[in-house]
Amino acid sequence: MKFLNQNALVIGGTGGIGLETVKRLLAQGAQVAVMGLEPEEQLSEDQMSVLANPNVHYFQGNAAETLDMDRVAAELEKRFNRLDVLVHVAGISARRYGDGPLDECTELGWDQAMNINVKSVYQSNRIALQRMMKQQKGAIVNISSVLGMVGTREHFTTHAYAASRGAVITLSKSAAVYYAKDHIRINVVCPGLLDTPMSQRAIQDPVIREALTEHQPLSPHVGYPTDVAEAILFLASEDAKFITGIALPVDGGWSAQ
Repeated sequence: MKFLNQNALVIGGTGGIGLETVKRLLAQGAQVAVMGLEPEEQLSEDQMSVLANPNVHYFQGNAAETLDMDRVAAELEKRFNRLDVLVHVAGISARRYGDGPLDECTELGWDQAMNINVKSVYQSNRIALQRMMKQQKGAIVNISSVLGMVGTREHFTTHAYAASRGAVITLSKSAAVYYAKDHIRINVVCPGLLDTPMSQRAIQDPVIREALTEHQPLSPHVGYPTDVAEAILFLASEDAKFITGIALPVDGGWSAQ
């Protein structure tokens, strides 16, 4: 029960990595506020089975929008006497908006990647830090990607996405150093390719699956949300009390090459 009597906020907690993280925080004793894009009536049975827990508070909204995040901050002030943990998972692949190789990337693809993947992190970290500075303690874990750490020749050439994920790493490292004086730790987890709803295009492509045997040499060559959720909980817990400002790859060996 490493998070007993602690309060956590998970941005993007309704699917994939986020939902697995919520499950584990609850199992470890936390109360969890969850933010997701979906109205409650659109949530699946699996999502509702987790979010119906009496220790969960669900907020529908867009983390990139100031008004939505300020509303969440006000609700947290009412419900929680403190905020111990923020986990920011929310993000998108902007391929459907025109992201791709830099010479082909559309302005819409660029703007969507930066707005949803970077601005949302700014917004959630901003409201969390305001609470954590008052209490002089807290842990933030932001999710980036291995593509924010290394380049790639083919299959994964979405350069706006890569830039947005690199920005999350740099922002987190810079903030980690600055807010260390307030006993706030800020770390990043960088997944490789996982079997999630967002990655099904790649997962189901036999050419990409074959390429993954080289990109992610550790068998089974594809990761799962549970792998990343375990890393998140470690970095958010007191087990990592002397760790801040790191970007931890959970990538089957991709970034080691």
